[in-house]
Formats: sequence, C-alpha cells, structure tokens
Amino acid sequence: MFKVMIIDDEPIIRKGLRNIIDWKQYDCEICAEAADGVEGAELIRSLRPDIIFTDIKMPEVDGLSMIKEIRENISDCKIIILTGYRDFDYAQEAIKLGAFDFILKPSKIKELVNVVKRAIKELKFQRDRTEELEKLKELYKQNLPALRERLLLDVLSGIIVNEEQIKAKMSLFGLEVSNFTLLVAENDSDPADNGDRYDPYSSHLYQFGIINTFEEIVADDFRMINIPLDDKRIAFIVNLPDEQEKYTDLIQKKCAYLQDIIANCFGFTITIGISSEGCGAMQLSAKLKECMEALEHKFYIGNNSIICYKDLHSFFRSEDTSQLEIYQKLLSDSIKSGNDVLVRKILKDITDYTERCCSGISRDSLKNFYCAAVTLINNIRVSVWGAESNTKGLLSKDISSLIRMIEKSDSIKELNALLEDIALSVASKVNVYNNRGIKLIMQRALKFIDENYSRQISLNDIAEHTFVSTYYISRLFKKELGKNFVEYLNEIRIKKSKELLKDLHFKTYEVAELVGITDAHYFSKLFKKYEGMTPSEYRDRSAAHP
Repeated sequence: MFKVMIIDDEPIIRKGLRNIIDWKQYDCEICAEAADGVEGAELIRSLRPDIIFTDIKMPEVDGLSMIKEIRENISDCKIIILTGYRDFDYAQEAIKLGAFDFILKPSKIKELVNVVKRAIKELKFQRDRTEELEKLKELYKQNLPALRERLLLDVLSGIIVNEEQIKAKMSLFGLEVSNFTLLVAENDSDPADNGDRYDPYSSHLYQFGIINTFEEIVADDFRMINIPLDDKRIAFIVNLPDEQEKYTDLIQKKCAYLQDIIANCFGFTITIGISSEGCGAMQLSAKLKECMEALEHKFYIGNNSIICYKDLHSFFRSEDTSQLEIYQKLLSDSIKSGNDVLVRKILKDITDYTERCCSGISRDSLKNFYCAAVTLINNIRVSVWGAESNTKGLLSKDISSLIRMIEKSDSIKELNALLEDIALSVASKVNVYNNRGIKLIMQRALKFIDENYSRQISLNDIAEHTFVSTYYISRLFKKELGKNFVEYLNEIRIKKSKELLKDLHFKTYEVAELVGITDAHYFSKLFKKYEGMTPSEYRDRSAAHP
C-alpha cells in the first residue's frame, strides 16, 4: 500500500483531500497530515511517504524549499503541488525541483483522481523495476561462479580469442591472470572399470573434493582459479607472485601432496600436467595445449605422475596448427564478402600470431599455411572471373609464381606482406564485382519505376522484377540513393506531372491519374510538399512564364 501525506496550512483543504478520494481503491492510505513545511519535513523524514500533496506558500518553510529537502532524502517520491497561486514562475520552479504535477485550487475531483492514478502508475512501475533489478542482481550473483567458469573455459579452449573482449569480461567478472602456471589434473581411472563409482553425480563429487583439497594445500602460497574441463580433467590457474622460476619446485611439491591425499582418501590416482610459465589471459589457450601434451606422455611415464611441459624436450613433438587453419578460413570468408576492413583485421591477427608463435611452429608448416591460404584466395579470384576465358592462363601463371615466392622466402615478414598484398587485391576485386551487381540491380529497379510510375506499384513489385528480397532492395535504395522507394517514386511522379501540367488540355485530377495517383486531393498536397505550390499555381506560373 502506498503512503500519502498532505501538507497544507488550510484545514479544509486537508480534510477535503482526505475524504474526497477513495484512497483504498487506489491501494493508498493517508499516513499523515501537516499544517506547515517544518512539521511536514519532520514527518517526511520519519514516514518516507510515496505521494505528497503540498501547498507552495505556507508558514515557516514554503513548499519549494521543502521540495528541495524531499528530493535529497526521497528521490522517487511523487510530489503534487496544490496551490491557489496562478504564477507560472512558481510552477516552473516546482517542476524544475522535481515536482510530479502542479494543480491549481480549486480543482475538480476528476483532475485530482487522474493525477493520483498517474502517480501510482509510475510508483508501481518503479517498484516493479526495482524488484526486477534486485532479482537480476541476485541471479547474477548466484550465477557469477558459473559465468566465470564458462569464460575461462572459452578462453582456455580458444573459443574467445579477441584480446579486448577477454580483458573486458575478465574485469567484469573480477578475474585477474598475470604471471601464472597452468596445471591440469586428470583422473587416471577408467569409468568403465568401476561403473558404480563413476556415475555423473559421483564424478562431480570427486571433482569437488580435488578442487577443495588443492585450494587448501596452496592457499598459503598462491592464489588459484579452478576450471573443470570435463568429467576427468580439472585445470588450475596458479597465479605466481613474480616471474621467478623458484616456484616450480614448490608447485610440484604441492601437486605431489595432492596426489597422496587423493590416493589415500578417495582410492584413485591423478596425473598432473604442468605448463611453462605464462603471462596474461591471452596465453591461457597455449598453456592448456602444453598441459594436454604433457598428459599425453603418461603413456610412457605412467599414472600418478607429475609431468612438466619443460621436461618434454627429449620427446618427439607434433605441431598444433589448428589456429592457423581457423585464420585461413576466416581470411577466405572475409575476402569472399569483399569487406576490406575485416580482411585487414584478420591479416593483422595472422601477423601477430605468426610472429609471436613462429618458434613453436616449424618453417615447413608455416610455409604450408601460406601456400594453402594463397591457393584459396586464388580460387576465389578464379570463381569471380571464371567466365572470362582470356584470364585463366594468367591466373594459373600467377599462382605458380606466388608459390615459388613462398618457397624461397626466409622471413615471416615477407610471407605476411605477400599474403596481405594478394588478399587485399582480391578483396578489392570482389568488392568491385559486388558493387557492379548492385548497380545492375538498381538500374533494373529504376527503369521499372520509370516505365510503370503511372500505375500502382509497390516495393514488392520492384523486388520481384529484380529477383531480390524486399528487404534487400529497400536497403539498396537507402544506400545508393539516400532515400527510400516511396520518396523516389513520388519524386518521379511529381517530375512527370510538371510536364503534363503545362498541357492545358489535362485537368488537374487527370494529371494525377496519369502519374499513378488516384486521389486528386492527395496529389495536390504531395505536389505542394515537393514544389512549394499547388498544381494550379504551378500551371498558372508556367503559363505566365512559358
């Protein structure tokens, strides 16, 4: 129920307001009355009403001064000024200070009721919105751990690779990753061996146990973030106080202690893969790959092991070129769209990635990537100009020389410059081709309008004639002409009507029909909008100045 307070130095006004409206009907109650601003201000501070009726001119403290104080204490209160002063300055000042409405005495019951209804409507809206926001805040708070886990999983998995997006979300969720080592703990047991132990519920409990145990073990020395990867693996981001490698032995001791507890308390073993040191969230994905590669070597070392990626130098390493394959597809798709800005962005991403990770990818693998990318780009060029037989030989010759250039190159910068040159060149040609297609569509559309303006035609007719959707042709009108279809059609009709009006044999309504407008009154109104005069005035002026 909403609380209503009446502040007025006239008792009859207070009594009238209290009795003239059925407050219960509107879910309201009169919580207090006051005869002046001082008493009113005290009651407002203690009762915090939702709606206040107040006069402007009162003893001690006037209504305007009181409104200022109310707004400082109860920002969402609805203040309704009820006064006999017909001074616009008062009303203006009251509204400026945050009054909800301004009613002159004497006022009609209907007017008072309508103001109350509007005030209640806004109060209910504010209340519902506040409640909804509180629910959303609570829901957000409840789901924050899951949101953090989802974000980190996406970063680790390489689903999110945009640095700005990662930084923004990490900041939003209160996550910080600076100098770190990544650990992945893998349950060595096969679920098929002990089906009753490894049902989904039990698996979740064991994961919970591993996480809590490890957090307790490292709490005194490191800050740690955990991310369950699947039913068998948990990743731990261990934030290091600084970049020194002195923590390597300490981390391994903590891991060994965790293994002992898990084996003794839960009856199974875990193998832990440890990455090299990393810095910043952008390296999480690469460090996860290191951990997973380390875990693969438990085939040789055995279960219940601690395997550091740095110790794998004596093993054969297979290269992971999956990110290059992703970039290859992104580049190809952006070139097909003819989007020069997007092509440049992806080229920059490729340059950054290859220069940063070149030491981890062999020379042959990198050259294979550039050869494949250039071949894909050339295929796009062939598709665009495939019908031009005189270019086919040239295209074949170009790709052969490009491949030879890649094979002879000894520099990442040279390869990236070569890729940029051909990518931007073909993207530009695709853009020209696309624009040429757009111009042909618009030419057909404008010709159709020029030939059919005298009958009732619609945007759908234009779309069917040009073999595109109504949405697409509508966007083309706005993009190419800076106006919509109806505006262009009206301009054509007015232009044609001006020629016909010079012929005195045609009545004004006949001219309107000849240009496709059946309503003579609408034609006259439209003509004046475009020409600043009526059709008759235009005809008279044309006759006077032939």
